[in-house]
Amino acid sequence: MNSKKINTLLILTILFASMTLGFNSHYNVLAASTAEPTLEHIMIDEDEIDYYNFENNTEITVEYSVDRYSGVDGIVLVGEGSNLNMTTVDSLNLAFSYSFQDRTYYTVTFELTENTYFKGYGWVGDKTNGTYEEVDEFNHLGPWHYLFVNEQGIPPEFHGIVNATNTGGFHTYYAPSNQTNHTIVISYRVYGESINENITLVTSVYRDKLYNASLDVFDSSVQFIKMNYANVSTETYAVYNTTITFTERTLHFAANNSYGWDTWDDGLVKTYLNIYEINNGFYFKSDTVLQESITNVDEIEILITTLNSTETETFGIGYYVIESLENDTEIVSWTQVEGTLQNNYTEINDFGYNDTMREYNASIGVHAVDNIIYFEAYNIYYGEIYNETVGNYHTIRIYDSKPTLELYPISGSYVNHEDVTFKFDIFLNRGNITEILIDYDDGSLIANLTALEPDEDDGLYRVTHIYPLITNDYNITLTVSTSLGTSNNITNYLYIDFDAPTLEITAYTNNATEITDGYVELYFTYDDDYSGVLTVYIYWGDGVVQNATDDSFAFHYYVESGTYDVVVEVQDKGGNTFN
Repeated sequence: MNSKKINTLLILTILFASMTLGFNSHYNVLAASTAEPTLEHIMIDEDEIDYYNFENNTEITVEYSVDRYSGVDGIVLVGEGSNLNMTTVDSLNLAFSYSFQDRTYYTVTFELTENTYFKGYGWVGDKTNGTYEEVDEFNHLGPWHYLFVNEQGIPPEFHGIVNATNTGGFHTYYAPSNQTNHTIVISYRVYGESINENITLVTSVYRDKLYNASLDVFDSSVQFIKMNYANVSTETYAVYNTTITFTERTLHFAANNSYGWDTWDDGLVKTYLNIYEINNGFYFKSDTVLQESITNVDEIEILITTLNSTETETFGIGYYVIESLENDTEIVSWTQVEGTLQNNYTEINDFGYNDTMREYNASIGVHAVDNIIYFEAYNIYYGEIYNETVGNYHTIRIYDSKPTLELYPISGSYVNHEDVTFKFDIFLNRGNITEILIDYDDGSLIANLTALEPDEDDGLYRVTHIYPLITNDYNITLTVSTSLGTSNNITNYLYIDFDAPTLEITAYTNNATEITDGYVELYFTYDDDYSGVLTVYIYWGDGVVQNATDDSFAFHYYVESGTYDVVVEVQDKGGNTFN
């Protein structure tokens, strides 16, 4: 038994915390007054309890509270059983216990001698003028608190199920719904004098239709089945059962009798309604038909795979689209597309039964490069919509269908030889290369390199072309086509320079009389008509090399006497030199 000891200190602590949190500067005690009592605790020997079935002659203590400023003069317990009375003037009086902050507390103890139901009634002036407690419990018997005597009759308790397998989940069982004449036997047991008891099995494909239904209010999706005595009895209980044919993907059930609903938990009657589920293993999932990068020329097809769905269900795809990862502007708002049944087959599951597999297809069109698509499958089952991922959407990024190309030498390069080796790289998001063409721009035929294989080491394609020995510039164009019907090209500018630069020494220090302390000067001019000068270096002959690029004058100090050969070397961007 999950119980806790109730004492004055604990009550005061709880109430103090509660009222402190509720306090504000505009508190008006009279405006909030009400005569309606509130049930605080049901106790046995000062222990609070959370169950409702007891041995005969158990002493039960109930505690109520009421608004301290409501003018209530007292509380009575109205009801039937255990000497309770439905008439307020003849009902059981609760005794004043104490007051704390804005609540006053009353208690009464009575002996439980039979199945009993009750509620509180707060009266003002006399017992004909008062307010009943409002009770909202889920119980087809009525808006009351119920206490049961084990020997006299209590709500039914789930006994077992035949032809369904517990899946390890709480109150969850598996059974194949697509098998011919697959029947399930559901059993409940009742205690006390219950051989002739009316036990009702209540079923629905919707769990919430059972759980959320209020007092005797159910819609047409809820079915009521009278259970049959199974001719099985023990000293303490009798068994009732019902046989059903399981044809849906999911069935929920609960049971009741004249004493209430099955709220058993660990051998005790409590307040939480036990709802059991039988399912056929149903699930559904979605994925793109194309299991590769999806490009801007691909019609996006979504495959919805279902296990043990029924023929009357609807499946489809919901999606929305944003511009890109960098720009989350929504360009397609939430849209639903109903799927079309494409395939229907069976597979044997782990239980040895045939699972029915159905595949649906939904198309969501073609989208632009870098678009991001978020999608999930949905299912409509008996008018209710179920979502596959519940917000954790699948994601599609749209890639470019055209190949990405890199060509070397890079554009603007210079060479000074007739045999030029070109290297290039091709990257495809999807598809295959169908054609590789290169135009060398020298009047030769466009070369078809489709059969060319990339290098095993670096993955680059290589091809060498012989150009005429003429200084010139060329636009080399590489074009690649794909199996998607797309193509791309890249053009690099290449300068081929066979002409050396020019150089002229215009003046220099050339005799001993002009050389003072080893100081010499050198004046020069240089040029390159085609590619331009890249570097100018002066080799002074004593091991010193001077970078004179962009200069036309240079000087140098020699530290030792002697004769030195001075060399001026000019190199152009094509690699040609003159000195």
